[in-house]
Amino acid sequence: MRIGLRSNERHLALEVQREGDAYRVRDGATDRLVRADFLDESNLVLEIDGERHRVTLVRNGDVFHVAIAGEIYALTREQPGGSGAQVDAVAAPEIVAPMPGKVIRVMVEAGDRVERGDTILILEAMKMENRLTADAAGTVDAVKVVAGDLVDGGQVLVILSYESE
Repeated sequence: MRIGLRSNERHLALEVQREGDAYRVRDGATDRLVRADFLDESNLVLEIDGERHRVTLVRNGDVFHVAIAGEIYALTREQPGGSGAQVDAVAAPEIVAPMPGKVIRVMVEAGDRVERGDTILILEAMKMENRLTADAAGTVDAVKVVAGDLVDGGQVLVILSYESE
């Protein structure tokens, strides 16, 4: 099965084939054997070529937030012919908590202009500080949290309006 994913402006084209209780995942440059062991509905252990990684996965609409090794990735599944998709079809207008945590610092206010990659806020989760960033250039419409707030996974933190490319 072929799967197309997008993370910011990076396109990932994966070929996934089941092999017994595992999956063979190829991206053109690498070939990996992957096993997934779900601990609960959003936490799992991925074994990739024998190396184990604890991963948190939260879905918000069409966006999958994946937290692994202190980094958070926002992945959107691409539709066939999606490489020319417009920003609003790929970049989620809502910055959401990928997992439960505490807001450490909010870097923006309503009306602020942001560029792709700008840090919107810092969330402490699983004893790690995670920088949540803008997926594209735009304007902050609303900030729903302040420093010190405890938030749930999937909770909307900031709402943005992105510009068309």
